[in-house]
Amino acid sequence: MRRIVVRAPACGDSIAFLRRVFRIHAEELNQGERVEFVFDGERFPFPAAIFESLLAGAGFKLITSNGEDGTRIFEAEKV
Repeated sequence: MRRIVVRAPACGDSIAFLRRVFRIHAEELNQGERVEFVFDGERFPFPAAIFESLLAGAGFKLITSNGEDGTRIFEAEKV
């Protein structure tokens, strides 16, 4: 499983940034492949439902979401 650490943009719309990140990585993966997206929880303080919606829009299915020590981890599968 690939682990992708997502760094927050210096400026701009964080939601649009995440949408682009998810779409770029969706193009690189084959159907059924899993990936972990790792985020700084302070820089991306959105509810899990927002992440799930953005992942679905890029062609991913959210498998699990975890948070520890200010880090959020979303495991997703390319559908």
